Amino acid sequence: MIVRPARLDEILALRHAVLRPGRPLATACFDGDDDPTTVHVGAFDDDERLVCCATLMRRPFEGEDAGQLRGMATSPDRARQGVGRAVVRFTEESLAPQWDVRLLWCNARTSARDFYAGLGWTVVSEAFDIPDVGPHVRMVRRVRVTGR
Repeated sequence: MIVRPARLDEILALRHAVLRPGRPLATACFDGDDDPTTVHVGAFDDDERLVCCATLMRRPFEGEDAGQLRGMATSPDRARQGVGRAVVRFTEESLAPQWDVRLLWCNARTSARDFYAGLGWTVVSEAFDIPDVGPHVRMVRRVRVTGR
């Protein structure tokens, strides 16, 4: 498996199938997807099939320069096989240091809270509902910036 930056058109179908099934494709497009600082990430198996994706957007969190992890989706046949972990670690270890940010955050589905917690992320909000998507919690992760 290889984890690397990807184009939006490479990840959109998986993001849509996992996060917005049965809804129009446009619902899987997020504000900021086309921002010049946004980085889409894909995990590709040995057959070059996309098996996991996420997007990292440069977005402040409570006044601090930060990166927002969004649109994380794993192909159901590859769930619980470490591909999601690899994508999150790529954002923490490769992308955040490039941006010189020390904080990553996300709005995690409550069903994914334990996944992120197992990677060292911390819940910092009460549960809240995103209309037409479901219950979420806000989570953060402090990352080390190389040389600091």
